Amino acid sequence: MIRRDHAARRVAYLLASTMAAAPALAIGQQAADPAAGAAAAPAAQANAGGLASEILVTANKRSESVQKVAISVSAFSGEQVKRLGITDTTQITQQIPALRVNAWSPNLTIFSLRGISQNNFTDNLEAPVAVYQDNAYIASMNAVAGQLFDIKRVEVLRGPQGTLFGRNATGGLIHYLSEDASQDALNGYVQGEYGKFNDRSLEGAIGAQIVPGVRFRAAGRVEKADGYIKSRSTDATALGLGVLPGSGQDLGGKNGWAARLNLQVDLAPKATLSLWYKHSEDNHVATGGYVFENCVYLANGYCDTNAAGLSDSRNGVINGVTSAPASPWEHFGNRKGDLNRVTNSYQGQLDWDLGGVSLTAITNYLTMNKVYAEDGDATPLDVVNVDTRVRFHQFSQELRFSGHTGLLKWQAGGYYLDMKYDGVHGVTGVPMISLAEQANGGFSFPTVDQFYVLRSKNWSLFAQGDLQLTDKFSVTIGGRYSKDHKAIDYTAVLIDPTYAPQPDPRVLFTDRDLAAVVPGVNRINYGDWAARVSLNYQATPDTLLFASWNRGIKGGNWSLSSTITPQDFQHRPETLNSLEAGFKTSLLGRTLRVNGTVYHYFYEDYQAFSLAGGVPHVYNSNAHATGAELESFWSPSRHVDGVFGATWETSSVDSIPGTGTQFGPVLFPGAPDSQYCKNLGNVFRCDFPQADIKNAKLPNAPRFSFNYLLRYNHDIGSGNLAVQIDGVWYDKQFLEVTNGLGSLQPSYNITNASLTWRDTSTGISLTAWGRNVFNKAYRAYALNLGILGVTSIYGPPVTYGATLRVPFGK
Repeated sequence: MIRRDHAARRVAYLLASTMAAAPALAIGQQAADPAAGAAAAPAAQANAGGLASEILVTANKRSESVQKVAISVSAFSGEQVKRLGITDTTQITQQIPALRVNAWSPNLTIFSLRGISQNNFTDNLEAPVAVYQDNAYIASMNAVAGQLFDIKRVEVLRGPQGTLFGRNATGGLIHYLSEDASQDALNGYVQGEYGKFNDRSLEGAIGAQIVPGVRFRAAGRVEKADGYIKSRSTDATALGLGVLPGSGQDLGGKNGWAARLNLQVDLAPKATLSLWYKHSEDNHVATGGYVFENCVYLANGYCDTNAAGLSDSRNGVINGVTSAPASPWEHFGNRKGDLNRVTNSYQGQLDWDLGGVSLTAITNYLTMNKVYAEDGDATPLDVVNVDTRVRFHQFSQELRFSGHTGLLKWQAGGYYLDMKYDGVHGVTGVPMISLAEQANGGFSFPTVDQFYVLRSKNWSLFAQGDLQLTDKFSVTIGGRYSKDHKAIDYTAVLIDPTYAPQPDPRVLFTDRDLAAVVPGVNRINYGDWAARVSLNYQATPDTLLFASWNRGIKGGNWSLSSTITPQDFQHRPETLNSLEAGFKTSLLGRTLRVNGTVYHYFYEDYQAFSLAGGVPHVYNSNAHATGAELESFWSPSRHVDGVFGATWETSSVDSIPGTGTQFGPVLFPGAPDSQYCKNLGNVFRCDFPQADIKNAKLPNAPRFSFNYLLRYNHDIGSGNLAVQIDGVWYDKQFLEVTNGLGSLQPSYNITNASLTWRDTSTGISLTAWGRNVFNKAYRAYALNLGILGVTSIYGPPVTYGATLRVPFGK
């Protein structure tokens, strides 16, 4: 209670400070510019195209200036993305406050907004940060590609967005909008890039009118790269093991391509049909492995842990057999990983102005097939291997009406989503030993395959209105009711063919067995509501103040874990209530945009992912967070641009279960007991006394962060030369909600640099770039496996290269 009171006082103070500071900014602006816009026009025109220029966004599902939207929004136009040389999701997130991405493998893209994420790597879960592409929701984290090409705009909406965007936008929303076929004149480009680690890509686009009223745009990109985490063998001669060969496969490479086609047809003067086809592939990508770190070995051959069963060591990357220090960009795994994935998306969108009312209808069908294999232990021994396969498809239909009547802007509609996952998640090795002991009385090299078919249907109705009460004051009220119907067919099968007792394979349990203990645990019928109320005050033409309450919801799901109990198989839906206040203002003749927000989160049944004990679980817990963000775009002249952002956040998750019990084989005869582990003859049983982890911090949520970008350009001869420095600094942060010290990432800074020459007459540009120029080693992902140590993936070291872009047409 005392902790909540203190949090409430902090929120009240932050709200008061923000609401007091914003009018002061507005008054300062008015003093400098009494005409409130008239005198600012020449400066604004002089900076047209600069980073401080306002851009149009669709955060409210209608086109409006980002400075007029009473939501914490960051947005970059396609022109800005092109000028900044951004070609992947990781780089753009560095310039968006409070946004993180765990793109440690193309297998899975995990976004985190204000510490809200779903770090579970199992394929059946939806994320609390919704991803949209060209107005269509992408339900599977597996189907989000990391390639950015031919982009029109990227929008990031922080905080719950459930009213207009649905039940799985609890933490916020990422929206990628592609360049479309809206231009009649021939236009397009070709771009090639080459960099360190033989990283090369080729992309291009072309668009034009086919006949009057019919236009097309086609775009594509292919990329390949060698891995930057190099495979190494292990010289264990001193241990009597000889040389243990590595996989010979370098990790972190690329091998994929993507293409899309858009066809626009003007059905009538005020009706347009837009048809999309999108395809992407990853073919035999060298992925699926880790480096080994943060393990101090005990006499029995396992890693030291704390009382909750988590590795607390912080001795860095080591060879998992010899304990010798190692580079974060070397790995010693002995099994080759592999990723194959194909995604197809078919979409149609009808926009029709009916006269006073506009109709938007969006139909999308998406399929994704993926096969993935990884060496999960990062050692040259067969300790943990993971293999997954999933076939996924989704069908969605949105029907939305909108209008503007007098003082009211409104929209209302309905949404339907039908999904099916058909997959298998297999784990081989040490985590399966306890199940093999129970089922067969012994083990050799056991595998548990978890077969599942998950069907989900969701429908929802929503409405939102903006009522202009006075010339300066308006109120936004919205609501959405959503209904989930989900069912899972699930079977866990033990396979250990080299162990004598049979039968093999052996069915361990099914969803029906779990439902016999907890009736209905394999079915979900859930209805809930999301809401938004926002008070908006346009203090001056260039300053907006707002305060809002948002309620976001996320549906429940299942933990696919071979050691799951019937009581933990299904996790409950989560609800997030957010209090938020902020300001948006333009200063110095609209050459400076400054936006600030403060927020407080009340989470009920937050879905927290834990890998304690080496098997994935999702648990429900209450949680709360308090934070603030500040973002500025500065273009004082046509030669200078700057972007600066800062965040602060504190958070607490009430309670997460610890490891409890973990098993491991006896690695050598007579291996001694340890503080928590007892030798039972051929297996260690480790019982950890700390049942719960209290008041843990949200993962990927540093207390402070600061992003920066400075760009200077100068006309020279027939062209323009631009130099740019950009990057981000993150405070220390836990990479898992269990908060084991082995998963603590120390603070770090990433700095990038580029030099661009652009010919004024042709638009042809050549960029020399360097990324992570100070060669900082930082972890992009980590898994705390308890007695098996910590496995991690590090972001790329210093890279450098060049990009050539040739535009054509208009």
